[in-house]
Amino acid sequence: MPPSRPSRQEPLPAACHPPNANPTAPVRESALKSASVQGHGASVDGTGTGAGMGAPDWGPVASSMRFLAQPRSLAWRIAFAVAVIGAAFVLRALSSYALRDYAPFLLQIPAVLLVALVGGLRVGLFGLVLAIAANALFIPWTAASGADVTGASISLASFTINGFACCLIAALLRASVVKLEQARASLDVASREKETTLATLESLLDNAPLGFAFFGRDLRIHQVNDTFARMGGLSRSDHEDLKMAALMPALAERATVLVERVFETGEIVPDVEISGAIPAMPGMHRHWLVSFYPVKDGLGAVRFVGSTVVDITEIRKAEQRLAYSERRYRLLAEALPKMVWTADPQGQGDYYNHRWQEFTGAPADGSEFGEWHSYVHPEERADLIRAWNASIASGEAFNRECRFRAADGSYRWFLCRAVPVRDEDGRVDRWYGSCTDIAEIVAAREALARSHEELERLVTQRTTELAQANERLRREMKERFATEAQLRQAQKMEAVGQLTGGIAHDFNNLLTVIVGNLEAAERRIGPDNVQARTFLDHCRQGAMRAATLTQRLLAFSRRQPLDPKPTDVNRLLVGMSQMLRSALGARVTLETVLAGGLWGAEIDRNQLENAVLNLAVNARDAMPDGGKLTIETANAYLDDAYAEAHDVAAGQYVVICVSDTGTGMSAEVMARVFEPFFSTKGPRDGTGLGLSQVYGFVKQSGGHVKIYSEVGEGTTVKLYLPRLERPVDEGEQADMRAPPEVRKARILVVEDDAQARQLGVDVLRAAGHEVSEADGADAALKLVQGLAPSRHPELLFTDISLGTGLDGPGLADRLRQIVPQIRVLFTTGYARNAVLRQGRLERGVNLLTKPFSQAELVRKVTGILEQTIDRKGAALLVEDEPFVAMVAQQILEDHGFEVTVASHGAAALAHARSGQDLPEREAFRLAVVDLGLPDMRGDAVVRELRTIISGLAIIIATGYGTEDLEGEFGGVEGIALIGKPYDGATLRGALRGLGFTILD
Repeated sequence: MPPSRPSRQEPLPAACHPPNANPTAPVRESALKSASVQGHGASVDGTGTGAGMGAPDWGPVASSMRFLAQPRSLAWRIAFAVAVIGAAFVLRALSSYALRDYAPFLLQIPAVLLVALVGGLRVGLFGLVLAIAANALFIPWTAASGADVTGASISLASFTINGFACCLIAALLRASVVKLEQARASLDVASREKETTLATLESLLDNAPLGFAFFGRDLRIHQVNDTFARMGGLSRSDHEDLKMAALMPALAERATVLVERVFETGEIVPDVEISGAIPAMPGMHRHWLVSFYPVKDGLGAVRFVGSTVVDITEIRKAEQRLAYSERRYRLLAEALPKMVWTADPQGQGDYYNHRWQEFTGAPADGSEFGEWHSYVHPEERADLIRAWNASIASGEAFNRECRFRAADGSYRWFLCRAVPVRDEDGRVDRWYGSCTDIAEIVAAREALARSHEELERLVTQRTTELAQANERLRREMKERFATEAQLRQAQKMEAVGQLTGGIAHDFNNLLTVIVGNLEAAERRIGPDNVQARTFLDHCRQGAMRAATLTQRLLAFSRRQPLDPKPTDVNRLLVGMSQMLRSALGARVTLETVLAGGLWGAEIDRNQLENAVLNLAVNARDAMPDGGKLTIETANAYLDDAYAEAHDVAAGQYVVICVSDTGTGMSAEVMARVFEPFFSTKGPRDGTGLGLSQVYGFVKQSGGHVKIYSEVGEGTTVKLYLPRLERPVDEGEQADMRAPPEVRKARILVVEDDAQARQLGVDVLRAAGHEVSEADGADAALKLVQGLAPSRHPELLFTDISLGTGLDGPGLADRLRQIVPQIRVLFTTGYARNAVLRQGRLERGVNLLTKPFSQAELVRKVTGILEQTIDRKGAALLVEDEPFVAMVAQQILEDHGFEVTVASHGAAALAHARSGQDLPEREAFRLAVVDLGLPDMRGDAVVRELRTIISGLAIIIATGYGTEDLEGEFGGVEGIALIGKPYDGATLRGALRGLGFTILD
C-alpha cells in the first residue's frame, strides 16, 4: 500500500503565528514546527520517515514503482512488447513445436503481464495478440505430430482468456502505481516547500526589529528571538523555561491575565502598553507596546500564545520632552502682551492665547472661535485671505495690517505677522503668528494724512455732490415737462371727447326722430310718386351718414356701447381679406402674416373690422402710386416699464400690425394723428375721424395703440387687444340662431324726449303690440302700480338717461320688484353708466343704440320677447344674515329661481309644510340652509326638510368648515356642502353638482 498523505495544516497569519526559532538549535523544537507537526499521522515515504525529516530512501520497491510510473513513448513501449513477447516465444519454441493441452504457456503469461505493466493496457493487448498469433502458427505442426488438435485449441483459447485478464490486472496495477508515484512526488514538493517556508519565517523571526516570545500553557517562555532577548537583558537560552513572574515580577500579574485570556478565547489582544523595570536591568524604567495572539496547531487548538513587543521608551521620552517644550511655549505666549496663535502647514489655526479670547470674546475652550482671519473687517478680509494663502503656498513670512473685531463689535487696527518653522527636510512644519495692536499708530498716521488731504477731499466730494444734484434736477425737470405734456394731451383729448360725446348723444335723439318719420312718410307715399320717394331716400341716406358720423364721435370719446365677444382674430382677418382687397384696389398688394397659436381676444367684432378697414384705407391713401400693405398678428407681453410709460395695463395682448410702404408721417403729424377732425387730406377727402375712432375703440376695449412712422419709409400701426384667457370655441364665432316669429305683447315705453318716445310708441303699435308710455321713471312706476297684475307690461323699452330721478337701469330694478318676469330693452345715444362695464355690455343686457330704424326696433323687440327664461322653480333660502341673504337671493333669482327667504329654522319649516299642497311647478325644488340659525341648528332643519319634501335638493352653508358635516351628509345624493363666505361661482358650482343647468 502507498504511504498515507498527511493532513493539510491550516496556514497561520503572520501577525498571530510568527516563525519558530533556528532549526539548528539543539535544545528545543521550535514552537511553529511543534504546532505544525501536531496531528500528522502516517509518514510520507516507505520507510516511515516523516516529511521534512530528511531525504527519502527509495529502496528496490520504490525504484520498481518509479520505473513503472515513468512516462515513455509509444514506439519504445511497442518495441519493449515485441522484445519481451519474442523472447518468451523463443523459449516456448525450444520446449516443443506442437500445441498440447499442457502447452508451455507459463513463460508467455508473465511476459504479457510485464508488457501490460510497463506499456499500459493497449500495448499489453498488442503483446497478447502477438503471442496468440505466434502460437497459432504451431497448429499445423501439432496436427502433423499426431497430437490432439482440439485440446491444443482449447489450451490456446484458455491462454487467450488468461492473457486478457492479466492485461487488465496489469493495467489497473500500473494506473495505481502511477497515481501513488504522483502523490509521492506532490508530498515531496510540499515537504520541501514547507521546509523552505519554515526556514524563511524563522529567519524573519530572528532578524525582526520587534521582540517575539512564545508562552506555553504553563506560562513558561518557550522561545524568544534575539530582539526580545536584548530587551530582557538575558540570552535566548536563559529566557527559555522562565516564567513571567521571574522575568518581570512587577508586570507578571497583568501579562498573565492577558496570556490566559488568549488561551481561553483564542482572540488577539492588540497594543497593550506595559511599563516598569526588570530584574536583569535594574533602575531602568522602560515602556513596551505588547500584543498577544494565539499560535494554533493543525487541529485549530491553541498550542502557544505569541507576543510581539515594541520598546517605546524613547518615544515616550520624546513625547515628554515635546510636552515640556509646549508648556514652556504656552507660558511664554500667555505672558506676551500680544495676540499669539499657531497654525498647521495648511494654515488651519490650532492655538490662540488668552489675549485672543479677551479681545474677541470667544470661549476659552475655542469651540466657537473659528479661524483667526474670521475676525478681520469684511472690507479687508478677502485681500488678507488671498495674501495668507499666498504665504502658505510659497512658505514666505506673512505681514499685514488689518482691523480685528472686538467682543463689543468695534474694530481695532493690528499688525499681523506669521513665520514658518521648517523640519529637517525643509518643509513647513508649523506657522507661528502674532497680532500687535497698532490702533494708536494708525490713528496718528491717519490724522497726519488728513491734515494734508482732508480739505481737498471735502472740496472734491462737495463738487461731485453738487454736480449729481444738478443732473438729478435736470432729469426731474425733463420728466416733469414730458408728464405735463402727456397730461395736457390727455386733458385735451378728454375735453374733446366729452364735447363730441355730448353732441353725438343729442344728435342721435334728433336722428332717431328724423329716420323714424322718414320711414313713416315712405310707407304713406304711393309707389307711383317716384320723385317724392327719391327725395325721401336721399334724406334717409343723409340721416344714416350723420348717424355714422355720430358713431365715430362716440368711438373717439369712448362712449359707444360695445358688445365684446370671444373672437379668433386670425379668422376674422381671413374673412375680411376680400373686402380689404376691394377697398385697396389693384395697385396695392395685400399680404397677411398670421401667427400660429394666436391667443383669442374678447372684442366687439364689428368695431374691430371697422378699425382694420379704417387703417387699410388710410394706408391706401398714403400709397397713391401703389405699394404693399402687410397685416400681421402675434402674441405679445407688455411689461411694467412699458405699461407705465404708455398708460396701459401690463400683461398679455393679441397684436394686429398694419404696415404700409407709403409716404410716412413726420413727428408733428404723429403727435396729432388721433385728434378728431385732424386730417392731412383735403376737406373733400375725409372727416379726420378714422384714426380717432380706432384710438377710442381700442382704448375703450382695454387695449393700446402704437404708431411707428418715418417720412418716405412707411407707417406701422399696432393694435394691442387684451388676451382672452380661455380658448375661443367654434360656436362663438357665428350667431346661428334663426329669426324669431313675431309675438304680440304688452310694452311700456319710457323716454324723456317726446318725439323719440312718440316714434317708438307708433312703431310698436304698428307692429301689433299693446303699448303704454311714460316720460320718466316716476310716471312709469305710478302707471305700473295702478295696473292689475294681469295687465302688467311684459317688456320695458327705456332710454338709459331719463333726466332727473331714476335712470333706465334703476327703473328696471324697481319694476322687477313689481313684475319679476319683465323683460328690458335699453336704448341710448351713448352709454357710460350701469349697463356698461368699462364701456362694455354687461352679460344679459339688451341694448339698441340710437339712431335706429323702425325695422331694427321691431326685430330687437321680437327677439327679446322670443327669448326663453330658464325657470328652475321655487327655492327656500334659510339665512339670518340680511346681507348674505340679499346676495344669495340675487344670485338664485338671476339663474331663474323664485326665492322665499326665511331667517329662522321654524319659519323655514313652516314654509316647507305650507308648500306641500302647491302644484309641482310651484313647489320647492331647492333649499339653501345656513348651519348657524338663531333658534335651531341648520343640520336639524335639513333633516326635517328632507322628511317634509321628498327629493328636495339642499345646499348647506357653514362658516365653521365642512369637516364636521362630512360624516353625516358627505356623499349623500341631493346634498352639497359649501363654506362661508361664498361667492357666486361657489354657489353656481354647488347648483351644478346637484343637477341644475346653470350658465356663467
